[in-house]
Amino acid sequence: MINIFPLSLLLTAKGSDVVIEVKAGDTYDGKLELLDKFMNVKLTNVKHTSKDGNSFHGIKELLIKGNSIKYFRLNPDAEKKAQEEAEIYEQQQQQKQQKLNEQKQQRKSQNQKPRGKSYPQKQPQQRR
Repeated sequence: MINIFPLSLLLTAKGSDVVIEVKAGDTYDGKLELLDKFMNVKLTNVKHTSKDGNSFHGIKELLIKGNSIKYFRLNPDAEKKAQEEAEIYEQQQQQKQQKLNEQKQQRKSQNQKPRGKSYPQKQPQQRR
């Protein structure tokens, strides 16, 4: 099971269509252009629908603060793409860890003293 974090899922959805509902109840359907770490969003070609569903507006460009967002609805392809990217990332991390382990083993084997050999000990100096 590969973990996908919400922000990384949203980052993979850049450039695709999303639907965002804000806490006030209005929905915004548009293309996700920008997203930051606070989940502030920039949408383009937006269709705004009021809470009651009676009013519709077209908006060329819209910024939505992350703390006002209730939920995102993403294109199903974005989830697949995020899953694939998460798998690739996990494979890369495993390969890095494997290389680190191999390097540790090499250093360990180089630093080990050979068995069976005795090393000369320093003789205490005599006082005169």
